[in-house]
Amino acid sequence: MPRVSFFTSVFAATFVATAGTAFAQCSLPNQLQNGDLADAAKVTANFTALADCADNKVPTGNANSIIYNAGNGSLGGASPLSDGQLLIGSTDNPPQAGAILAGSGIAVTGGPASLTISATGSGTGAAVDWLNKSAVAKPAVSSFTMRTSTTVPTGASLSATTRGILLSVASSADNRAIMAETTLPAGNWQATMLGIYTGPLSSYAQPSITVRDATTNRAVSFALGGGGSSSYRFDYVRTSGGVGLDSVSGDSPFQDIGFPSPSEPIWSRLTYNGTTLVWSFSRDGENFTTAYSVSATDWLGQRTTIGPAVFFFQPSHPSWNSGYHIMSWNLAAL
Repeated sequence: MPRVSFFTSVFAATFVATAGTAFAQCSLPNQLQNGDLADAAKVTANFTALADCADNKVPTGNANSIIYNAGNGSLGGASPLSDGQLLIGSTDNPPQAGAILAGSGIAVTGGPASLTISATGSGTGAAVDWLNKSAVAKPAVSSFTMRTSTTVPTGASLSATTRGILLSVASSADNRAIMAETTLPAGNWQATMLGIYTGPLSSYAQPSITVRDATTNRAVSFALGGGGSSSYRFDYVRTSGGVGLDSVSGDSPFQDIGFPSPSEPIWSRLTYNGTTLVWSFSRDGENFTTAYSVSATDWLGQRTTIGPAVFFFQPSHPSWNSGYHIMSWNLAAL
């Protein structure tokens, strides 16, 4: 009989000591000492009290917090989670509330008891998710002014699109040009552009990134365009007349099989480092290949404006319309 009393006392004491860090203390109606004669009613009452304590006592901590094993017979608690949060492990440390971070091209949206992971491309035509969306800086038409050759191309227009801006003409007659320009910053700078050209390429249609000197009305263009009726080429073109876009005063073309087609999406980058204009191209907006460099004073006295442009020289199909779709534009001072 005393053995039963000893077991009861030890069990009760152990429960209370173990539960102390997570539960309020349990009160037993009968205190049994070793050597006491067992009384079934008292023993039963103590067990009933322990059972009620286990059933009714609530772990300490804030409402909706998460309880975990903190080791050494104790429990720990993590604060209530916010919408979209998860309990995230940390080696040899307690778990912590945290959120999933979105990577490039990924959106993470948390809601009440929900977590949505999706691509940022909408598929509606408003995104450029297949061309390094993270590098895209959508241009605003309000940042540009349209310029043309003295003889304005038929239907010349600068307009906004869901993806950026569009330079377009209804026909591409010989010796005409259209440009969307913005003011250059003082000092060194770098302009990066993503464009797609739609229209005739033969013989010498040239979508380009162009720098204009508004004082001398001259311009230089770095173009990927037609090279006759069966090829395309890079061309460094110097123009003058009108606002600087009327006639060719000299050009330096070359061809390379590595050039992308002008009708494919192409990243162009033009950098002014204080003495030189350096033109580079890229297929992904991250890895640029330098293709041409020229003295910044080769043709221009100063550099006033910059922007996308299209020049039409000796077109094989002058009645065709054309458009230069600019989906990304970033002009930064260096």
